[in-house]
Amino acid sequence: MVIKKKKNKKQEKYLTDFEKDQLIEVVNIGAGNASTALSQMVNKTVIIRVPELFVDKIEKVPKFLGKQEEIMTGVLLKILGDAPGMMFLMFPTDSAGQLARLLTGRKKETHILDTLSRSALQEAGNILAGTSMNALSRFLDMNIIQSVPETATDMLGSVINSVLAEIGKSSDIVLILKVDFRVEGEKISGKLFFIFDPRSTSKILETAKKKISK
Repeated sequence: MVIKKKKNKKQEKYLTDFEKDQLIEVVNIGAGNASTALSQMVNKTVIIRVPELFVDKIEKVPKFLGKQEEIMTGVLLKILGDAPGMMFLMFPTDSAGQLARLLTGRKKETHILDTLSRSALQEAGNILAGTSMNALSRFLDMNIIQSVPETATDMLGSVINSVLAEIGKSSDIVLILKVDFRVEGEKISGKLFFIFDPRSTSKILETAKKKISK
């Protein structure tokens, strides 16, 4: 696993710099463990960037995400327990096919994902979420688990909006942490998202402060 830093100059008005640093560190631990697990699965070096943080009104999310119309394949999981939220992996369709090829041991890339390919991606998402959630649980001393993964192929905006609609029922503010990653030597890139509502964010911040102040 290789981690590359990416500067984010945006200043979120809802959190202090210290709180932002705490959240980024917490998610970086989970993402680091997930990238290590992926590296072991494909026997390739996985390079990740330090998480980018967004916290603002839900209607401003599209600008943070970028190309809404890009067709992506996603593996979605609910984060359950003490800090409910969502976690999902998003791949451009070509990257999803390349990753499925590595995971299934096929010699040729599958451009249209069949049952075996989707099953492999779901299992990969399940393992990545499990390692990520276990790391977060240990660091925060919180009960954090994941649901059974689901896969979807759609425009990035459509997939994200379905998640935000659920969060929007209880709050118009959302916190998203995005981690970009790629598999070295392969044309595979993707994004790992963690999405929390304000209640979960407050719990994570409170626990992280206690851990860091010890």
